[in-house]
Amino acid sequence: MEFPNIGARCSIKDCKQLNFLPFECNHCHDLFCKEHFHVSSHKCLSFKDKITYTKIKASNYICSEEFCKEISPIEMQCIKCKKHFCLQHRYHGCLEYTNEEKTTKLKKWQIPKKQFAEAKAIVDEEISNTLKKSKNTAMANKVRLMRLKGSAVGVKNIPMNERCYFLVYLPTTISNKHIGPSKSIYVNINWTIGKAIDSIADILKISNNNNLAKACKLQLFHYATGALICNEMNMLLTKLFENSELVDGQSIILEYSNSTFVDYTLYK
Repeated sequence: MEFPNIGARCSIKDCKQLNFLPFECNHCHDLFCKEHFHVSSHKCLSFKDKITYTKIKASNYICSEEFCKEISPIEMQCIKCKKHFCLQHRYHGCLEYTNEEKTTKLKKWQIPKKQFAEAKAIVDEEISNTLKKSKNTAMANKVRLMRLKGSAVGVKNIPMNERCYFLVYLPTTISNKHIGPSKSIYVNINWTIGKAIDSIADILKISNNNNLAKACKLQLFHYATGALICNEMNMLLTKLFENSELVDGQSIILEYSNSTFVDYTLYK
């Protein structure tokens, strides 16, 4: 059974398809099937008539350089004078410094450069002096150690690889014409500082009452500063060497004192 009054046929002559839900073109307002409703499918004339074209006048920029007529569609302004210049004349001297400005800026730039050079020279000199001093000190220690080994005395049964050498300055109350103010002595590096003092006292044949509670103790002090090396008699010499409290070939002071300092100038 047909329903001729329901729906509408496509407006395309070669189609005329009956559609119960036809599509209406928004431009020509004709009815179309789903295959021809698009403007391109039915070549909608109304759609083309509604297309408008607007002509935009392009801006042309002429180079601001004298005698240059170069035209560009893109404006290229100088950041200083705000004028347009072509690529050829973009470096037109606007940003260049005058001779006076160059001189002023050059002087300004040279100040920190000069300061840096002066500071560098001072630092380089300090580093050089420190390295030189360090090298001289290391060489002096080696030479002193070699001299000590040549004249040092000590317990003969100490193995050579366990010996450490000191130039020991005698107590100020002791006067020994045969020994003099100091003597090269070696002890065992594995001994305690108390045993080292006992051995040094025996070699120098000086009185040692460290075993008595109320007696003035024999102690070791730094020759350079007069400071006490260590107040713990059971401290191992190896620990003192590891902590750089002692150095092989070092000059030390042996003195009767319960203080932590002695006047080192008395032994010079």
